[in-house]
Order: sequence, then C-alpha cells, then structure tokens
Amino acid sequence: MALATLTVLPGYEIDNTQKRIHLYCKLQVAGTSYPAGGIPLDSVLLALPEITTNSGVKRTDIQSALGTGYIYQRIPSTGTMMILQVPPNGSLTTAAPLQQIPSNTNMQGIINDTIECHATFFRNA
Repeated sequence: MALATLTVLPGYEIDNTQKRIHLYCKLQVAGTSYPAGGIPLDSVLLALPEITTNSGVKRTDIQSALGTGYIYQRIPSTGTMMILQVPPNGSLTTAAPLQQIPSNTNMQGIINDTIECHATFFRNA
C-alpha cells in the first residue's frame, strides 16, 4: 500500500507582509494508506519557491471545504498533518476526545476532500 502524501494544488496565493509570509492554498491527499502520526506537511509547504524562511512553519489553519467531518490538524513537533475523527464509541455530545484515523481507513473520502490551508511563516530579513 502506498503511504498517503500531500500536494499543494496550483493556484495558491502568497501574501508578504512586513514580517510574515501568508500562504493560502488547497491540499490534495494521495495514497491508499494513512501513516501513523500523520502525513508529512511542513516539508511540502517549505518546498514552495515563494516560501523564503529559515524558521519553519509558524501557524496553520487546515479545514475541509466540503464539510466531510474529518478534522485536519498540524502537529508542530513532527511537521505532519494528522487526520482526526469522532471515536467509534463516542459522539459529538460526549467528552470523548477525537482520535487519529486508523492506518486501514478507506482514504477515498479524504482523497476526494477539498482541504483548504492557511499557513504563516516568518519572512527572512
């Protein structure tokens, strides 16, 4: 099984403020197997030629534009995007925390999702 990967789709926008770079983009997931711990994200974002920083990704806001119910979250310590869902024995009305999707999850719903991302970076001086 091919591990899931991320791609920044064409048509992304860059906004350079005095101290920060703002990236507005859509992410595409490919692959058939979700890797434990999440899909590499920081390396994909930092590979864009317009991202000129030495300090890495500072903040991200990642969400489904289609309302699929999956929760996308960047894990700063690993530079990955983790996909979370309501646990099978929980519900949105309980206090059960969200859990990472299992590696054997059918990735079709995620591959076909429109994932919007806003990331910020400190601009090189």
